Amino acid sequence: MTAHPELARRAQLISSLDEKYVSNAVTFAAMHAAGTMIVDGGPLRAPDGTLDRTAIRRRVERLSWFAPAMRQRLVSTPLRLTTPAWVPVTSLDLDYHVRFADDIEPDDPTRVERFTGRLSPTMDPSRPLWDFEFVELDTGRVAIVMRYHHVVGDAMYGLRIGDVIAGTTPAPEPPEPGEAEYDELGVAPRNGFEVLAIAFAQWRERNPGVRQAWRAYWRKSFRMRLRRWGGRMLRPVKNARIARTGLLVGVREGRSSAYEVADLAAATRRAYKLGGTVNDLVTAATLLAMARQRPDAETLSILVPISRRGAGDGGVRNDISVVKVSVAASAPLEEIVPSVRAQVQAAVESGGSVVEGAEDWVGYATSVTWGRDERFFGTAPVETVTGWPAGDPRDEVACLACSYRRELVISVTARSSVDLPALMATYRELLAPAPVPVGTDAAGAAR
Repeated sequence: MTAHPELARRAQLISSLDEKYVSNAVTFAAMHAAGTMIVDGGPLRAPDGTLDRTAIRRRVERLSWFAPAMRQRLVSTPLRLTTPAWVPVTSLDLDYHVRFADDIEPDDPTRVERFTGRLSPTMDPSRPLWDFEFVELDTGRVAIVMRYHHVVGDAMYGLRIGDVIAGTTPAPEPPEPGEAEYDELGVAPRNGFEVLAIAFAQWRERNPGVRQAWRAYWRKSFRMRLRRWGGRMLRPVKNARIARTGLLVGVREGRSSAYEVADLAAATRRAYKLGGTVNDLVTAATLLAMARQRPDAETLSILVPISRRGAGDGGVRNDISVVKVSVAASAPLEEIVPSVRAQVQAAVESGGSVVEGAEDWVGYATSVTWGRDERFFGTAPVETVTGWPAGDPRDEVACLACSYRRELVISVTARSSVDLPALMATYRELLAPAPVPVGTDAAGAAR
């Protein structure tokens, strides 16, 4: 980035809801979201046949200008008086953010742990919270393992970053950033006090007039504000204790992942016939699969995230509510799907989170859509896309279904107490799996 002394100094406080994703070291480590694109490796190679690391890093660096979240990091304000703030960074350490695996991995759909992001190190909270790893597969294809932290945004926001990284038309050369990109990002404040000044000016702009500002401030009680401030001040102490006790080890261990591929059109038809959406069907299948592993259970509950975005909310990073869905463990799929639909719709209409009763949920299930258009990383066609779920390490199961082109990929991460092969067999049974073409038994590798 060249010198632009006229650029505005920018900072943006994260919301109190987003702050929960960085509330302590365990939560920070758990909330690494990951997605994997499998692309044709040919266009990414240099004349000698190796991955052209210089060209790949140059592409990611240039594209990052068109996704400002990739050029921001979190900083604390003086005395931690407010939530942390996003501030721009002038340059990226591409050796840190864009890595290349030394070994060639098998293009094997039964070996996916490398592609979930759990084997990569925990991100550095002082840097922009994303990274890419390029992994060569023995079929010549390349897996691009993309990670970003949940505080950056939810799955819908992550897809917006994906739109920048992989466009719908081949692009031999990445675009050059212009004045519009420099202006949107701006430059970092000089110090923490300037961050506070910018944040206060933004708050006053949202709440003009003394009366409106007074009402806005007292929407949250002083006691709540004091408690949150105390939590921020104690955060370094908590994190030091976590480091001493080894609690971080349990965040990534004791879990395994798998995926299944379903024909999107068939799954959509089945969901419609049962009275729901694909999201309802995926949630119902997860509940039914877990019910089969708990034959003595009377009811089962699961959390379902709901996007609250409306027109003009595309820039909101995290904007989800959560509904706790409960069903009879003995109910068939034909009853579970409409029940899920009714409970989710009631939460949507209420306009907020609906989590009532005991904290007895088995985990969460959700789905996202990346559209039917083919995408390209440069000129390399994106053949498959998978999003891996991130969540509370106490969850028994977490399911994220992602649709791309004609496929619906259902990816699951579960604790060791769950019979994962049996769980995935239930998805195969209930979600109309796509036939695997002859001679391409590894087509879904590293999803």
